[in-house]
Amino acid sequence: MDFQAKNGLSTPQVREKLLDVAERLFTEQGFSHTSVRDLTKNAGCNIAAVNYHFGGKDQLYKAMFHRHMDRVFAKQIANINKVMTSESPTLENFLETTFRTSLEALDSSDGRIPVLKLIVRENLNPHMKEKVVKLESFSNFLEQVCEALVKLVPGLSNDRAFLCFCSLQGMVLQPLLFHDFYAEIGKNVSVDIIINHMVDFAAAGIRAVAKSK
Repeated sequence: MDFQAKNGLSTPQVREKLLDVAERLFTEQGFSHTSVRDLTKNAGCNIAAVNYHFGGKDQLYKAMFHRHMDRVFAKQIANINKVMTSESPTLENFLETTFRTSLEALDSSDGRIPVLKLIVRENLNPHMKEKVVKLESFSNFLEQVCEALVKLVPGLSNDRAFLCFCSLQGMVLQPLLFHDFYAEIGKNVSVDIIINHMVDFAAAGIRAVAKSK
């Protein structure tokens, strides 16, 4: 038995536990105020496990984001495929599905919103030289969305579909990041109302773009 196995460092459970703990502590305390000792104490493992699985705190931080984004984009792509392989897919069905997949987090306590806010903060004020966004997962999601838009909206070019994708992402991020502020000023509208409005607004905008020169 090698050193890693003997000391319980190499098990997948240890790696996943460290990622779970990292997600909670980094979102609660921030990167700078979370030590390796904090992480390993809460994960019930020794400090060597962080280096064994991730090569250090920085790479654990990055891996936490990558795991989160892999899950989010995989769910989005699966739901997009369901819509696009249905009998009569429409732009409204597609938008409702993609918006709801993202905004359902507003009605849950599964931790997605704190991680999203941390991703935004990391991109604005990075602790690492390399980007934490996993470009492969993001690019795949982008490709799926643009391909669907072009199929669903006659006259929409690939270039315009990309710009529409950027606008859709902005529409999703805004309520995810600021919904709490709206509630504080008495504008606590339901998630269903927000999604229905976004679908109407986005569908009209995308069709107008497709018709413009």
